[in-house]
Amino acid sequence: MNWTEARLYCQRNHIDLVTWTTVNDLAEWLVTINVSEIWIGLLRDPEEESVWKGINVISGEGVSGDDLSQSSNWAEGQQSSHCAAVGSDLMWHSVQCSSEYHVYCSDGKIVFHMVILSWYDASKYCEEIMSNLATITDNNSDTLNYSGWIGLYRQGGQNWSWVGDSSSDYRNWAPEEPLTADCGSFNPVTEKWYSNVCSKELRFVCNDDNLVVVNENKTWEEAVVHCRGMTSPCAGSSDTCMYRHDILSLPNLNDYSYVRDRIYRATTDEVWLGLRFLGGEWWWVNGEELDDDGMLPECPSQWNHCGTLSKYDTDSWITRDCSERRNFICYRKEILIEDNEVSHEEV
Repeated sequence: MNWTEARLYCQRNHIDLVTWTTVNDLAEWLVTINVSEIWIGLLRDPEEESVWKGINVISGEGVSGDDLSQSSNWAEGQQSSHCAAVGSDLMWHSVQCSSEYHVYCSDGKIVFHMVILSWYDASKYCEEIMSNLATITDNNSDTLNYSGWIGLYRQGGQNWSWVGDSSSDYRNWAPEEPLTADCGSFNPVTEKWYSNVCSKELRFVCNDDNLVVVNENKTWEEAVVHCRGMTSPCAGSSDTCMYRHDILSLPNLNDYSYVRDRIYRATTDEVWLGLRFLGGEWWWVNGEELDDDGMLPECPSQWNHCGTLSKYDTDSWITRDCSERRNFICYRKEILIEDNEVSHEEV
């Protein structure tokens, strides 16, 4: 799929496109299945065109994080600019500036040079002979008879500009040109990032986990029943595997940050967790030991016997009235069915 199609597919069926923080772990596997290039969640910032950032997995919209345009993960010459060259069809094509072509220089008159250089070296070459890469106008366009560089470039996602002091509105782009390489891909052999035309069709990898955020408002007990009633066949497997769910137990405080990001798109400020006060003590519905470090009251106020997690910077459980209605988060378990026996494998 192209980049946009790939991202929509991942968002509908999983979480989002895989990001650079995990993609290197996939390199060896991708090589073994003969995949040479994949789309990843890396994009030129639409508001700062010289900046590359990762997709915002939390909100599902826009980009976020640090500027990655100078990261060492880029393959040489891949992240920044495109330059214009006359092709064998005598029309203009946008190509990587590191490519090598013959050169058109101009000091008032356009002259074709048989040297083969990158665009940047071609620009220096023309300067050394007291000229510039050629600026093309309506009046001199018929002087282009061979393939070669001209002085039109696109630096860091900005508009196409002519090198030097000359300017021209004349364009002779080939069909579907100019290409703008605004989407990031990953090569598992080189383990480097590449800027690519977003319309190019590539394989892709989606990010996924075993969590399901349910945007329905239910009481705590209704949420538990809803989670436990969710079943589906395992992705790409036979009838011997299925998914079942339970409301999420979250005893490990290290998981708070990730889960809080996952519930960002919940429609309530807090979501139900599998935390319940019953029989004079707090417990998780999956039976895991509770280690609250004093965060939970030993004798909670009347009805505040169920636990929630806030999506706004709270690294602790919150106790609420179990009859309140809010969104909730379920945990997916893989059920393997073998010889009429059922075994549980956490995913």
